[in-house]
Amino acid sequence: MEDPVTPPAKTFDPSQAEKAFGVGVHSHNDYAQKRPFWGAYEAGAISMEADIWMVNRKLYVAHYREEITEDALITQLYLDPIKKVMADNGGRAYADGRPLQLLVDLKNGKAGLDKLVDIIQSGGYAQCFDRVHNPYAVRLLVSGDAVEAKDFTSYPDFVFFDGRPGRDYTAGQLARVPLISQAKSNYTSWSGIILPLPETAAQKIRADVEAAAKLGCGFRIWSFPDTELGWKTALSLGVSYINSDKPADAVKWLAKQKK
Repeated sequence: MEDPVTPPAKTFDPSQAEKAFGVGVHSHNDYAQKRPFWGAYEAGAISMEADIWMVNRKLYVAHYREEITEDALITQLYLDPIKKVMADNGGRAYADGRPLQLLVDLKNGKAGLDKLVDIIQSGGYAQCFDRVHNPYAVRLLVSGDAVEAKDFTSYPDFVFFDGRPGRDYTAGQLARVPLISQAKSNYTSWSGIILPLPETAAQKIRADVEAAAKLGCGFRIWSFPDTELGWKTALSLGVSYINSDKPADAVKWLAKQKK
């Protein structure tokens, strides 16, 4: 791998890489796509989700354990492709500087994260996620409640965590929480097909978006309606990602809105 693009020490805020490009598309359950990683990457998605299971000390990507196949290793589907694009782009996830995030949902809890950290450190992948020295490195974001906030800082500084609204984080913990996420079901049962999102739900979401922004965090809603009306509504609420199972379609749609 080529040396990463490294800015002068203490003169570059790593979050600038995200802020420069604004809202992007998150490929929900990306491993279920026909071409995991590559389909969303080539479309221009800036975040991808991988559910991780540890079985016999190996990490597999699947939604349910019974869906695991031998060729679905996290290394094959995500870590090796990330290493390749970082090398091809001279230390950037995307050649034009767009950010990239790998969001992992740990199905085995803390043990799965410990194994993932070991694989990254011992397998030659650490440089790909080293945002301390390279703001264009991929951000590794751990989703769910597998790790308690008090343990965030015990992990290497390339490991970040997905926060939740209304929780109190110390300054040290908050430095590891670039994003706060919540399920749509916590706000509404809205289907996103015809009728607009009820205003009461919209107000609650905007309040959480604003609260996250005050903490210096982005905001994501998962399971939000995966329709054009849903995307348009999410965009109007100020979220950081359009959450979609159709990343290529969502990227095209979002590009039109930005024009």
